[in-house]
Amino acid sequence: MSVDWATTITTVGGVAATLIGVVAGSLLTSRTNRMHWSRDKQIDACSAIVAESTRIQLALRRAWKHGDSVDWVPWNVALGTIWLVGSPAVVEAAARIDEVFWKYSDQFIQQTASDEQTWGQARDQMEAARLEFINTARLHVDPQHTPLNQAPVARPPLPGARQPAMTSDSDRETGADAA
Repeated sequence: MSVDWATTITTVGGVAATLIGVVAGSLLTSRTNRMHWSRDKQIDACSAIVAESTRIQLALRRAWKHGDSVDWVPWNVALGTIWLVGSPAVVEAAARIDEVFWKYSDQFIQQTASDEQTWGQARDQMEAARLEFINTARLHVDPQHTPLNQAPVARPPLPGARQPAMTSDSDRETGADAA
């Protein structure tokens, strides 16, 4: 029996190429799936930071005006999540929001803030930190995003931004958008 080496080599080469293709495809697919999973987790964590920072801002206002308690647990969970999955720039931006909360929380929770001007200053710093976080997160998720100039709350924009219809804090206090 004579062995046709050309046929054998061609067959073995074809099988090897197929196996290499399957393994390479599997590795690439696995890597792509991990990247998508990671990106989705980062987007979820960033969304939680935005939602919880808005909730804390509103809770601080209610604590100051009405003596309501502030539940910090969801905010701390959101921070922990962003620390696990966020890029260093996104984590730093979230930390800046937390720093502003620490700076002002006692005077609102203990109801020692003197007036609406104090609230306005704190609110502006909270919203500026939140806007910085949003723009950092948007850039991290998609570098093609353009920066925003207003945080997602129903209030007049920060100085220098375009002016929508104004709503007073007392008008919003009774609604879901109280800031």
